[in-house]
Amino acid sequence: MKKAKIMVIALFAGILGAFFLVSVLLPQKDFSVTENRLLEQRPELLPEDILSGDYQETYETYLNDQFVARDRWVDLAVNTEKLMGRRDVNGIYVGKDGYLLEKYDDGDFDARENADHIGILGEFLNEMTAQYGAEHVDCLFVPGKAAALPDKLPGYAAPFDEQEILQAVCDELERPEIVLDLTQTMNAHEDEYIYYRTDHHWTTLGAYYAYAAWCEKHGRTAEPLSAYERETVADDFYGTSYNKSHQNVQPDTVELFHRVNEQPVHVVWDCGEKEADSPYQRDLSGENDKYRAFFDGNTAEITIDTDCDNQKTLLLLKDSYANCFVPFLFEDYSRIVMIDLRYQADDLDDILAEEPGITDVMVLYNVEKFLQDENIDLLLPE
Repeated sequence: MKKAKIMVIALFAGILGAFFLVSVLLPQKDFSVTENRLLEQRPELLPEDILSGDYQETYETYLNDQFVARDRWVDLAVNTEKLMGRRDVNGIYVGKDGYLLEKYDDGDFDARENADHIGILGEFLNEMTAQYGAEHVDCLFVPGKAAALPDKLPGYAAPFDEQEILQAVCDELERPEIVLDLTQTMNAHEDEYIYYRTDHHWTTLGAYYAYAAWCEKHGRTAEPLSAYERETVADDFYGTSYNKSHQNVQPDTVELFHRVNEQPVHVVWDCGEKEADSPYQRDLSGENDKYRAFFDGNTAEITIDTDCDNQKTLLLLKDSYANCFVPFLFEDYSRIVMIDLRYQADDLDDILAEEPGITDVMVLYNVEKFLQDENIDLLLPE
């Protein structure tokens, strides 16, 4: 009996060791399509990180992220949760009308980190308001799908209280009127196709209503929907919520909105790594993430020079929700500098020094993604 136990333990240890070796020896993966996030890369071995424990913690995350056949193990976990009758599947509510909605609760966020994020954003916005004037600074908070579409939630769902976060941000501001909470805007159009059913992002229609609300905030009226021509670039989009839950639902459609007589723009990615005369990526064959139709996905910095001659330059600090929103701004600014802090390595002071002509500042984030952005501290110099 003792020998049998030893053999079982040895076999189990051998299997784990084999998986470990394969995970280490195989090429590293940068991105998980199933989880729609960047994967941890092998950390650099530094004495100070070993002494602080940071190296060990990062290395454990690296091993988990690079574990062989990770996406298949995620699939197995999803199917197991279904069999166990979980009300949410891998953090996704199965809602009404084929909608899959992300589940967040207080346990998904650290209260101290929330306070740090809010404090940093508040200090940054106060500095920008003092420098450029409140009429030239905006902070747009995009609600998560559960807050935007409450009628789509199953009856037992308890969505995360985003309003508490927004109020905390406003409490930090000298001019809280710069904040535009888009929750009521989205709620007013809940019966329309303003969020993808299978993905966490809003659709181009949802972004249009946000743009109209921003125009109203600044005392003007956006062009009506009838002024735009719609172009469908994909009708087979299965997004992040589907990849996490694998529910049997209809795919989504991705649309571009074009103004009549739309003028070309010049787009530059990451200081010249790529250039184009359009923000759109139409060749989506082979792409799982059809949301890449907008600016070909996320990267650290994108600049857009438009046909608008008002000499206004917008600094836009954003997450991916901004990608389908920004084209609506092309007639409002001569130049737009988009910064995604999640992919940045430079402090904002360095970026501002390279763009001396900035006249306006906008922060556009989904509430939950704002709390999860580990690079928010780049807003302030060290």
